[in-house]
Amino acid sequence: MSDYGSYSGACGPVDAEIDPDATDDFEFNFAGDLDGDTIATVEFLLPDGLVQEDVSNNDTTATIFVSGAQCGRTYRITCRYTTAGGRSRDKTIRVIGRQQ
Repeated sequence: MSDYGSYSGACGPVDAEIDPDATDDFEFNFAGDLDGDTIATVEFLLPDGLVQEDVSNNDTTATIFVSGAQCGRTYRITCRYTTAGGRSRDKTIRVIGRQQ
C-alpha cells in the first residue's frame, strides 16, 4: 500500500506523532463501537515506508508497534477488525514523523 500523504500538512491535523528513530505503539480503542460484541481478529494496513513490528489485541482494543517513519512525512495507519458477531470495520489514524 503506498500512501505517504504530504509534507505540508494540507490534509488537516494529524492524530499522533511518530519518532523516526524509534518503534512507537498506537492503540485503537473500540469499546464504544462494539455494542457488547468483542474483537475476534485485527489486521493493520500500513503505507510503504512504515514497518509493522508487533500487533496485539484483546476484546476491545488493538495495538500496533510501528517503525520506519521519515521526518516530515504524514502516514495513515488503518486497523481493520472483525467482531465475534461477524461485523467488520476500519478505523484510520494519521501520524506524522517528527524527531522527539
